[in-house]
Amino acid sequence: MDTEANRDLLVARLKRLDASADVVAPRFDYDGLLERHAARTARSRRRLVAARSAAVALLLALVGASLWRLDERDVGPMMVLTPSPPTVEGPPAQPRIVRADTYFAVAALEDHIASVDDALNYARVRGGAADVARLERARAELLASYSPLRYAERVSANF
Repeated sequence: MDTEANRDLLVARLKRLDASADVVAPRFDYDGLLERHAARTARSRRRLVAARSAAVALLLALVGASLWRLDERDVGPMMVLTPSPPTVEGPPAQPRIVRADTYFAVAALEDHIASVDDALNYARVRGGAADVARLERARAELLASYSPLRYAERVSANF
């Protein structure tokens, strides 16, 4: 009896299920697939056009900024290319060929004098009288050795 009641209940459920089931069309068919593909292709083309437009706009902006910067250059007065007589006041021309050993020695001495000058300026600002006197003596000794060294470089460069 229990089995008959279950069977009747099952049959009633199946009848209700069959009555409520409507014919449902599939969510998409081949035409729908083609429409979605066409829509996706159109979106892709629009994104590609937008990306290319942005790249071209950025390129034009960079070129425009470069050209604008070139126009801002201060040219100053035009120079006339006429030979002028040599002046005695200017520094003597550097020799084209120098010996490396004397050139490097002079350059090292000039760098050392510059560092002493920097320390001397700092000591003057700080107000240390003892440091200023010591650095001035060191600078005077360096300048005294600089003149003969520079002369030796000139002599060796000319021979």
